[in-house]
Amino acid sequence: MFMLTQKGQSFIEILVAMGVFVMVSTAGFFLFFGGQSLIVDSANSQLALDYASEGIEAARSIRDRSWGNLADGDHGLVYNEEDEQWQFSGTEDNKEMFTRIVTISTVDANTKKIVSRITWQITPARTQSLQLTEELGNWVELSQSSCKVSSLAGDWTQPLSIGSGDLGPGNEGTDVLIKGNYAYIGGTAASAAKPDLFVFDISVPASPELVKSVNIGAGGINSLFIKGDYLYAASPNNAQELIIFDITTPSNPTSVGSYNLSGDTDAIAVVAFGDTAAIGRESGASYQLAFINVAVPSSPSIIDEVFVGGSVKDFAETGDKLFAMVSNGSGGDVWIYDIGDSADPVQLSIYDIPSMSDGRSVYLYYKGNSQYLLVGNGEQELVLIGATTTSNMYVRDRVNVGGAVNDIVCVASNWAFIGTDNSIKEFIIVNVNDPDNIFEQASLNYPQVASGIDFYNNNVFMAVRSNDSLRTITSTP
Repeated sequence: MFMLTQKGQSFIEILVAMGVFVMVSTAGFFLFFGGQSLIVDSANSQLALDYASEGIEAARSIRDRSWGNLADGDHGLVYNEEDEQWQFSGTEDNKEMFTRIVTISTVDANTKKIVSRITWQITPARTQSLQLTEELGNWVELSQSSCKVSSLAGDWTQPLSIGSGDLGPGNEGTDVLIKGNYAYIGGTAASAAKPDLFVFDISVPASPELVKSVNIGAGGINSLFIKGDYLYAASPNNAQELIIFDITTPSNPTSVGSYNLSGDTDAIAVVAFGDTAAIGRESGASYQLAFINVAVPSSPSIIDEVFVGGSVKDFAETGDKLFAMVSNGSGGDVWIYDIGDSADPVQLSIYDIPSMSDGRSVYLYYKGNSQYLLVGNGEQELVLIGATTTSNMYVRDRVNVGGAVNDIVCVASNWAFIGTDNSIKEFIIVNVNDPDNIFEQASLNYPQVASGIDFYNNNVFMAVRSNDSLRTITSTP
């Protein structure tokens, strides 16, 4: 009896041991292969995240070419190798196991919501997805009219000079504008044989690469403006004060049209709105402000010419109003036009800025429901003007920056980045967060006068009057 019980206990122990072994083995099996599945899921999630991020960046680059390209709805993406551009194609696109849909919706007139959604199949019964969302603003089309909405990063109270681009000996930079990963520099030179328009690839901001230069002949280029797929240039060239370039392929601008204004006085400022371009000229011209129909870029035609009594040195526009900056004019400093019908600009009013005569630059920006003008002058000031009601504008504040303010770009309604002829701080940051208390925040010194300035992707790009013209500035990380 005892032996039988012992054998029974031994048998039971063997069964228990085998059960424990099976459970441990099974747990180990599932732990190992479950871990492998988790690793695969994690890797796929990272690939999907990269794919979604690419969708947001592609939408941003499409926005940079033209705000009108961001049509509401679901979109797929394709990269055109020949043009080196992203394009929308269909309602989705696929890469290996992933499907991407970029959905665009309107937030307001100047803001679009972008959702880049990625889905993939884990098993026939299990679908995984993730999405990234970002709001993009219409700062390209309104690049002279409102503060750029591209986000700031780092410490802009301590700016850093990180790179430069050379135009070649004998050339001087006059203006700079950014479109996506390309910087366009206008230039002048003593020799008509030298180029006047320069294109830099700025995909690596610290190392701009010259990819194209264009010679327009005599005179050079004084000012630039980008609208959609066209670059407009104001030139001292007596045969073509307005020159229009097609920049559908950003790295290869092609001259498609020009207009010869009467007389031989230099064109020094340009802006475009609707189907119209406005040209500003030096005071010696019979008419210093010209409106030109550019609906057919290859065949511009005159709309109207206006005598303003001084040099028209800069413009700002909102879509329905145009502000022309007049220097040493007999009739006032800021001429305001209704451009709701771009083919028929109508003068609304003229504002004479107190204690100022030599206006150099103007930039329009918004804060809340208020509208402001930033005006740079030859009296070494940046002046902030309340302009919500254009018939009743007034000075809110002004700050002396020690040099003439040649160009202005505003970012995020808080910072004005300005280019000056101050010999010890050609680049200056002015804090404009409080319209009634603007003040200099930081500065950098360069060897030559700053002539133009623009902002893109947390970098300032500045043109200076030397052959080593393009300068890149960013924040301290």
